Amino acid sequence: MMQVVIGQLVVTGVAAVLGALWGMHASYSALVGGLVGVIPNYYLARRLAQRQRSASAEQALRAIYIGELIKIAFTAALFVIAIMLLRVNFLVAVMGYLATAAVHWIAFLRADVGENPRAPARGEAGSAGD
Repeated sequence: MMQVVIGQLVVTGVAAVLGALWGMHASYSALVGGLVGVIPNYYLARRLAQRQRSASAEQALRAIYIGELIKIAFTAALFVIAIMLLRVNFLVAVMGYLATAAVHWIAFLRADVGENPRAPARGEAGSAGD
């Protein structure tokens, strides 16, 4: 999970540099938008890394749900702060945020989740090699 956060930081930096092509305010807005995505994800990554190993599956799932709800509220609050207090360009900030969200999607697509436990084992009837 921390690798995703690092990837998001890199994408945020790239977005800020690219935003500079349209001026310093666009660069600043892209940076702030990216950080709106990175900071709550960092919070969630830290929260999940510190979970108790002795927790039951139900407790672990509840912790994930609560952490995700807090992350969503944290993200919304950061967007309000960015728009109201930091005076960012809303569209550029949203684009910076979406760039960090894309890191999650790419990481998910590239994740090696192992074999499908429901798929028949190799050599069994109905496998793709038959």
